[in-house]
Order: sequence, then C-alpha cells, then structure tokens
Amino acid sequence: MAATFLAASGSGDGQFISPNAVAVAPDGSVYVADSDNQRIQKFTSEGVFVTKWGTHGNGGGEFRYPWGVAVASDGSVYVVDQYNYRIQKFTPEGLFVSKWGTYGAGDGQFKGPRGVAVASDGNVYVADRENHSIQKFSVGP
Repeated sequence: MAATFLAASGSGDGQFISPNAVAVAPDGSVYVADSDNQRIQKFTSEGVFVTKWGTHGNGGGEFRYPWGVAVASDGSVYVVDQYNYRIQKFTPEGLFVSKWGTYGAGDGQFKGPRGVAVASDGNVYVADRENHSIQKFSVGP
C-alpha cells in the first residue's frame, strides 16, 4: 500500500519547493527538509500533514537551506543547516534544542554539510561535501 504526500509546489502546509531529504522516526512520522521553503515538515506515515517549523535566518530554529534530516531513536530530529554550516537538534514537535558547527575545515567545522545520520548508540554522523569528510559527534540522546 502506498501513501501519497501532497505533490503541489508552494509554501502552504504540506507543499514543497525543494524537498531534499526525508527521514522516518521510530513512531512512523515522516520528516522532510524543504530547502527553498527554509523549513522542516512533519507528516504521519499516511502522508497527512502534522506540523512545520523554520524560517530563513541564522538563529536557533532558523535555516539557510536545510539539506539533510535524521531522527534518533528517542525521536530527536537533527537537521543539516547547510549555509549556516551547522547541525541543529529539535524535539519531535519542532522545538529548538541545540546547535553546533561553524565554517571551516577543523573538527566541528563544515564547508558543505549535506547528510546526517544517527546511529543506534546516539552518535551523529555528518557528511561534508566540501571538506571531503565524515565527522562523528557524541551528542546523541
């Protein structure tokens, strides 16, 4: 059985301009990083819109092109904030928890973060295209 998510282009609830990543939570919730809308959207496993969060900017909970999204076993949502060169952590409801990363080539720095994954032990892995690297962070649940 397939679920169809709203496939309309736009900025309304459930609409996308540039969806770049999708992640499924342990409870079946689906999170989508919509880069050009500067937001994350949450859906049920059947494709019903639940909530959204994010605006353009550089503060906590704001994005400059969210590119990747991953969900930990506790439901925490990790988002690659590409042009703010950082990772942001949120509750399953979209409340901002923390952020880390700056521009550069050192530990904890990014030049082109694109992908994020959370291992079963809570470690967070980030793929950085411009630094040609994968970094591991012990910031899990």
